[in-house]
Amino acid sequence: MSYIRVMVNEGPLTSAEVMKLYRKDTEPLLKQHIKDKTLKSYSVVIVGEHKGLLIMEFDNKSKMNKFLKTMAAHRNQVAADTGMQWWIYHGPVKASG
Repeated sequence: MSYIRVMVNEGPLTSAEVMKLYRKDTEPLLKQHIKDKTLKSYSVVIVGEHKGLLIMEFDNKSKMNKFLKTMAAHRNQVAADTGMQWWIYHGPVKASG
């Protein structure tokens, strides 16, 4: 059973500014976690001029927790630098049918 974690973010920066920072700072870290097999997949969705979603999938809860511990400092630094706020939802995903 895999785990999905959705991070909703909102802040004063425009979508273009957020994506520029994301590609520079966050995307390399996410790609490294995929290479390390901690993170299964991720996607970024822009839902408004100042809002977005980061959807991450993990093989299991222990990999998700390991990912969270290693990314916490980065997430806190981004929030401090940009004034961005985060809301996070997560849980197991079961195949249906």
